[in-house]
Amino acid sequence: MNARSLPFALNPSPATIAVAGLFALALAMGVGRFAFTALLPLAREQGSLTLSSAGWLAAVNYGGYLVGALWVVHSRSADAAQRLGIGLAFSVATTLAMGWDLGLAGWTMVRFVAGVASAWVYIYATGIMLRTLIHARASGWSALHYPGVGAGIVLSAGVAQALLDHGAATAWGWWTLGGFAALVALPVALVLVRAESSVAATHATPTNAVCGATAHPPLGWMAAAYGLAGFGYIVNATFLPTLLRAQPGVADTALAGWLVVGLATLPATALWVRLGLRVGAYPALIACTLLQAIGVALPVLWPGQHLAAWAGAALLGGTFMGIAGLAQWLARVPDPQATSRRIGFITACYGVGQIAGPLATSGLAQGDDLTIPVLLAAGALVLGAGLFEISRRVERLA
Repeated sequence: MNARSLPFALNPSPATIAVAGLFALALAMGVGRFAFTALLPLAREQGSLTLSSAGWLAAVNYGGYLVGALWVVHSRSADAAQRLGIGLAFSVATTLAMGWDLGLAGWTMVRFVAGVASAWVYIYATGIMLRTLIHARASGWSALHYPGVGAGIVLSAGVAQALLDHGAATAWGWWTLGGFAALVALPVALVLVRAESSVAATHATPTNAVCGATAHPPLGWMAAAYGLAGFGYIVNATFLPTLLRAQPGVADTALAGWLVVGLATLPATALWVRLGLRVGAYPALIACTLLQAIGVALPVLWPGQHLAAWAGAALLGGTFMGIAGLAQWLARVPDPQATSRRIGFITACYGVGQIAGPLATSGLAQGDDLTIPVLLAAGALVLGAGLFEISRRVERLA
């Protein structure tokens, strides 16, 4: 029996690989990470969290994400498929665990582990997806991978709104989303693990072993800019429903604003990557970053206005995964091991920014007024766009 006669799960097509990647990101990022954003206003109203404790839990989660990314950077001989499977399992377990009353200390441990798992799934699923699609000469299918984050956000926003409408406890949201994660984790793992093993079988020798060690382009300016992008998006990505719920004119549509973020995320990466192919990855990346700065600032520059709130949400959702997709495309190299490490490195820098964002919010927020941290985040994005331009001139990754 040859490889082409095997069932699809054992010999996945490019479309199947991309869809599996979509569900992997929906599980580990859209749910594992951003369900916290959707459920936070309800948790605050039910008295289980304050803004300060929420900021701490968010920072710990992003700290786990940073640890997970650094772990990848320093794992030169890691089994990507095995790490992906572990990450998926822990994403499911930690989502379900958040439904139990573990207290702040218990939730802190759960959110840290969830962060590590998110990083592993994101980096290894993305690396496997890019390598296998490039190997199959079907890179265009990668456009289906990144919308997984938006799909998970849409799902979490819908669940949160249902809880709010029915006066249900926040725990039911975590258990519902955890059940979804449990359903999709196994088929996702089967497809991506098989895809990775198929490529490994045809590339037993690392790409750079043919001509000796290869000097890959440096990533210093790119990494610094990407770190600022992490800080710039995470304040609104963590607190947007909370921010809008505190504004009298838009409080009743706060979760709808988060739903707009998710819906805008769905086509965003494909559109930005397509634009990058037409005008260049760097110009597209810089434009994407500047648009996100505008989107982040809008809800506090014109508070209480539906147009500003929803436009800001659409710009946030329509750009943050575009930045990720373009930056990771620029960071990639042909060597499979180096690809995961380089994506892991810039993801670690992104993680540093993500930790700083919630901590800055907890320290700089004036009661429920998040104007200062939000404007600081917008400023970080403008600075990041400048550093992307320096990377374009100096590092020339494209």
